[in-house]
Amino acid sequence: MSADKIGVVLVPVDGSEGAEHAVRHACAVAAAVGAPVRLLFAFPRDAIEMFGTPAEVPTAEQLKYLSEDAFAALRDETAGKVFGHARRVIADCGASAEEVLLAGTPARAILEHAGQCDHPLIVVGRRGLSRFSELLLGSVSQRLVHEASCPVTVVR
Repeated sequence: MSADKIGVVLVPVDGSEGAEHAVRHACAVAAAVGAPVRLLFAFPRDAIEMFGTPAEVPTAEQLKYLSEDAFAALRDETAGKVFGHARRVIADCGASAEEVLLAGTPARAILEHAGQCDHPLIVVGRRGLSRFSELLLGSVSQRLVHEASCPVTVVR
C-alpha cells in the first residue's frame, strides 16, 4: 500500500470506551484524507464458537442460544447496541459510516475483511488489560498489529 493513499478507514467496535476513542480518531483521519469510515463488529459464527465446546453440561442460558433463531436474535440485538453507540459517536463528529457485521472471532474476521479492501487503514482501540493479562491472553489490537498486511493505528 502506498503511504499516501488510504482507501477506507476500518474501525472495529465493541461498545467499549476504547472503541469510542478509536471511532473519534478514525473520523479525524478519514476527514483529513477523504476516505470513508467503515465500522466493523465481529460476532461468533454460532453458539459453539461463542461458548466453546462444553466440558460439562451447558447451562440453561447457553442451551437457549443453540437454536439458530435465538442465536441470530442475540447477534442482531448485540450488533444493534454496539453500532448504535458508535453511530452516536460518529454523529458527534459530524461524519457518517458504513456498518458491517462480521462472523467469527474478532481478530480473524477483521483481518479477513481488511484483506478484501483496497488500501485499508485499521484504527482500533486498545483494551484496558493489565500488562500481565495482555502477556497471557493477548488482545485483538495486538493480533491486528502483528498480523495485518495494512497499517494499523492503536488508539488509547
